[in-house]
Amino acid sequence: MEVWMIVQMVVSVGLILVVILQPRKSGMGGGIFGGMTLANRSSKFKNLPLLSKLTVVLGTALMVLSLLFAFLVTRL
Repeated sequence: MEVWMIVQMVVSVGLILVVILQPRKSGMGGGIFGGMTLANRSSKFKNLPLLSKLTVVLGTALMVLSLLFAFLVTRL
């Protein structure tokens, strides 16, 4: 169980850092306060910048790991 917790913490911290490092169109620190516009959300995955792709991948990984971890905890 400790390994799952460590992996989940690493993915969580990585997701936080990737969101904070995303540039905002109006200046620095855009990811801190949710600088994504409607035009950005409607674009396709292959056209997204690298940090946006990392956000999607890490967010999905965190959700899957959280569900898997919850399932494993209830089974023990």
